[in-house]
Amino acid sequence: MSVFIFILVAYLAHGLTASTVEVRPVSAEHSGTFLGNRKYRAHHAIDRNWRSKVMTSYGGDNLGTWLRLDLGGEFCVEYVEIWHYLHITNYRSTFTCSEGAENCGSCEGYCGKTTPLTVTVYSSGDESGDEEQGCRRGDTVQVRSHQAHMLSFHEVKVYAKLDD
Repeated sequence: MSVFIFILVAYLAHGLTASTVEVRPVSAEHSGTFLGNRKYRAHHAIDRNWRSKVMTSYGGDNLGTWLRLDLGGEFCVEYVEIWHYLHITNYRSTFTCSEGAENCGSCEGYCGKTTPLTVTVYSSGDESGDEEQGCRRGDTVQVRSHQAHMLSFHEVKVYAKLDD
């Protein structure tokens, strides 16, 4: 019983509800590694190591610069957190993925003050993403700068509704 209470308190302390869970992506890729340096590879965005970070090269491709996360299955994503600088909440952007929105457009916090970002959730092969009550359903999360600015993050976290 005490373990259950501890887990519940941990969820509530992080702003999670009993129906929201963190989804750990199974892989990450991006438009190009900054200077080809392996310490900035895409997987660092999901490695849970606050000392590592992902950095893309400038320019990217015809989509701009981007980071794409494979969730390993389809989830109803409620929000995506992007930690721009270590584990400091002043540098966290939280993009809410609500129904009726094409992207996860509502952002609170740091919100890419120097580089406007677009966060989308979709299923492989269908870049539109299905909407549901208060979330976007898909197996892929993409963070993109249409202006081809460098993307630099310490961690990207994805939170989804717990399926019934």
